[in-house]
Amino acid sequence: MQNSSSHDVLQSNKPKHHKLSMLGFSFLFIGFVLLDQATKFWSEKLYMVSSSLTDIRIFSQTSDHIFTIGSPSNWIQFETTYIRNTGAAWGFLGNLPENIRPYFFYILTSVAMLVILIFFFKTNPKQTLARLGIAFIFSGAAGNFIDRVWLHYVIDWIHFRWDLLGWNYDYPVFNVADCAVTCGVVLLIIDAVIDEIRNRKAKKNSKA
Repeated sequence: MQNSSSHDVLQSNKPKHHKLSMLGFSFLFIGFVLLDQATKFWSEKLYMVSSSLTDIRIFSQTSDHIFTIGSPSNWIQFETTYIRNTGAAWGFLGNLPENIRPYFFYILTSVAMLVILIFFFKTNPKQTLARLGIAFIFSGAAGNFIDRVWLHYVIDWIHFRWDLLGWNYDYPVFNVADCAVTCGVVLLIIDAVIDEIRNRKAKKNSKA
């Protein structure tokens, strides 16, 4: 009788624990979206000097040098600025005709976000790291989607350049939403590696 009672308590706690975890993911999502939008608004107010009323691609902006790490031969430089990205990553497909481009990205991003959301709910709640990664990716996608809906472009403001061991590269300007997506992908990779290690250990133990 006592065992049955304790089992009932554990079963009743499961939905509550699930609700709390979903609440945490919801706060994470809202926090990232608000941070992303706030920093974009800040960069626009601080660095955007002028823009055309008819062509979103025509604008002028300033930049701030934040820091440079390294020596004259090997260095990493960080700046803050304001860029309008009319395409996807690295400006991909940003030159599509204006009567097609916004709607193409509306559909593409909406489908991607729907797939991400389905993937999230199909993931086992015990896979916290995987769910966290998916939540990061969804938050980043939502942050940039808001820009596309309201502005028809994405605001980017974080800028890195480097010259390391002869590799000179000017990395495309990005934003907090992009950082969230990158972190999410890294978390998913870590989760996949951990899962693979566990599966290999389980196979070894079963053979032993």
